[in-house]
Amino acid sequence: MAATFAWTQRYGAPAGTESSLGISGNLFNFKRADDATAANYSSNPITAGTRSYEVWLRAKFTGTFNKVDNIQFWKSTDFSPATGLFVRWKPAGTSVYATPVTGLSKAVSAVPTSDPGAANVSIGTGGTGGNLAASGYCNYIVLQLATSSTAAAGDTSLAVFTMNYDEQ
Repeated sequence: MAATFAWTQRYGAPAGTESSLGISGNLFNFKRADDATAANYSSNPITAGTRSYEVWLRAKFTGTFNKVDNIQFWKSTDFSPATGLFVRWKPAGTSVYATPVTGLSKAVSAVPTSDPGAANVSIGTGGTGGNLAASGYCNYIVLQLATSSTAAAGDTSLAVFTMNYDEQ
């Protein structure tokens, strides 16, 4: 047997609501709404010079496996054009959920733009790394889109985020 993987998003306050996003496709949009509805971004736009709500994602692993570890996350395709658009994240993630914000956030670092080659998302509270030996989650991957005054008006193209992990 093998591990089964799916993305989840937590939103709302204070304990939040978890929504399963599946494994591929247009899973979420950065927007000025704190929910897990991908399609309502046009009624919740991020205007130039503002930030989106934080997006709290994590991978859920189920099934039968010996170990899942070495989780690596990066932005494999940037927006085009990307002028004035900055995706930030919290490296290693966090194991504790907090209500998403639109202001300065936990997401303060640039998301890597290539495979980091080593774990950069944690499982549990022990810093980068850790492993799962049974069904469970990685730490939250907290993302936020920040824009400058040079951001173009209208929709952006899609950005693609990639996550790899090792399974034994």
